[in-house]
Amino acid sequence: MTRLINETVPRILLLAIFAFTATPSFARAQLGAVTAGAPDQKSEIQQVISGAEASYQKGEQAYLSGEYARARREFDQALDAILLSSINVRSDEELSVYYRGLIERINRYQVAALEQKDGGFSEQRHEPSPLDKLASLSDSDLEQAAPDQEDLDGAGYNFRFTAAPSVKQFVGYFTRGRGRETLDAGLRRSARYRDMARRIFREEGVPTDLIWLAQVESGWNPYALSTAEARGIWQFMPSTGSRFGLSQSYWVDERSDPEKSTRAAARYLKWLSDRYHQNWELALAAYNTGEGNVDAAIARSGVRDFWRLHDANLLPAETRNYVPAILAVVAIAKNAKKYGFDIPPTYPYKYEAQAIAKQTDLHQLAKKLKVSYSVLADMNPELQRGVTPPGKHIVHIPSSGSATDGAATEASAPAQQQP
Repeated sequence: MTRLINETVPRILLLAIFAFTATPSFARAQLGAVTAGAPDQKSEIQQVISGAEASYQKGEQAYLSGEYARARREFDQALDAILLSSINVRSDEELSVYYRGLIERINRYQVAALEQKDGGFSEQRHEPSPLDKLASLSDSDLEQAAPDQEDLDGAGYNFRFTAAPSVKQFVGYFTRGRGRETLDAGLRRSARYRDMARRIFREEGVPTDLIWLAQVESGWNPYALSTAEARGIWQFMPSTGSRFGLSQSYWVDERSDPEKSTRAAARYLKWLSDRYHQNWELALAAYNTGEGNVDAAIARSGVRDFWRLHDANLLPAETRNYVPAILAVVAIAKNAKKYGFDIPPTYPYKYEAQAIAKQTDLHQLAKKLKVSYSVLADMNPELQRGVTPPGKHIVHIPSSGSATDGAATEASAPAQQQP
């Protein structure tokens, strides 16, 4: 399946890869940065970054030599060096910044690979989650955008919430501050999924305005991966994803399946709303930080009101930002033109489900269906390795490109084996 890169990648694409990839100075800057904290922790962080960077450099060399399977393994090891370390990525700014940059560099190679006629290495695509930025917002970041003074309360929403000052502050952040670009990108990406999300939320008894939770969680990106290992449009943690029926294996991670994860998110939100007696502000807080943390905050304060917990600093900083950010996005989405946004019309999230009899490489399946590999991979973001899992599996194929001669069922090629 693999060929030498100079036989499969146009020269201009190769130049683009070098242009997009971080330069050695980037790595030196990351490795030489000073970390606040104890000397032992500084040393451990430097060791983690050094190990990850060494694996990344090996993966880069392997990729440029056309050794895609080895590149995938090295890139996996680079990420694992961080995720499996004893340090919480989110607790250290240097490590968090390096990790986000690492994901972006690996993803650029994946995007370049997808553009090849025959594809490249079969590596899951990682893209940074907006939640990581939200968690790091400081008071000065929010103060740069003056709070919106307009009354956001009243009719027009299909759930009740309080337009507290921080909600209006986030309206300013997303409309006049540094958050505008992120919101605009998410609004465009939402066109593919909004109708599907509204339908599922309606079926599960969840207010449809809350589909905009996906904007804050991932920017409507099924490939989003946070530093806490939350994944997909709805940013499920591994344990919560399993709890709500999302399978996760070496081959498949249904947290990245748009429809299945949306169903799971709606059911989780409904469960949380019942737990907190239809108080959606508390339900949203629990979606972010877990019901255990919210229950503990309620027990300490003796009140079941998010804003009192917020003002008393009884919840994590990310959660205190998370809930008003979602409410602000809901308010903006309801009045997009007023805030200078143009929400694109939705287009159908349509596909045909095709049964695959045995483990099949998506590159080979794409050839038989006469569609591009990138299109097929994009319709099946839950497939982590560019192949279906061993045994029978259902894949999504373009409605206009379905196989009428049974080729999809028969298609099979030697697939990667789990290391």
